[in-house]
Amino acid sequence: MKAGAAALNASGGIPHVWSFVEAIVTGGFTLLFFLFAFFFFKPAHVEHHPNRVYVGAALQGFIIGALVAFAVLPLRWAFFVDPSLIPDAPIPPKGIASLSVIPMLLLLLVVRRGFLARAPLIGRYIRAYRRAALKYEIDISGTRLARLEALDARSKSTEL
Repeated sequence: MKAGAAALNASGGIPHVWSFVEAIVTGGFTLLFFLFAFFFFKPAHVEHHPNRVYVGAALQGFIIGALVAFAVLPLRWAFFVDPSLIPDAPIPPKGIASLSVIPMLLLLLVVRRGFLARAPLIGRYIRAYRRAALKYEIDISGTRLARLEALDARSKSTEL
């Protein structure tokens, strides 16, 4: 009972608003990844059923959101936030917050190298999302390259 009571705000008996930041950040990243996949990926980018891509986007957003919420934010709060700004907010101790550095780097490596695409349950969804994201990036890169070539052609014609 004491452990639960320690997390509650003394004034109202409810948890402090900073207790929910991790959940809000994780949910926000999940939602942003899903919305990006929903609105920006065209049918030409999606080889599988679109729902598989959307689920993969939500999973990727959840994993990156959890990385930010549970590893980066505690480090930021412990080392870079002045406790006098929010006096009743619990600041994580620096020793505990610094313990998240190694798992954070390992998870970042796992996400960046695409090891999640080999995971047994979520791998097919992550692969579908990554494939659609790569095709989207190829399309965007083609349009950017065409703009640069047009700009170079204009600058060459004005130099002569």
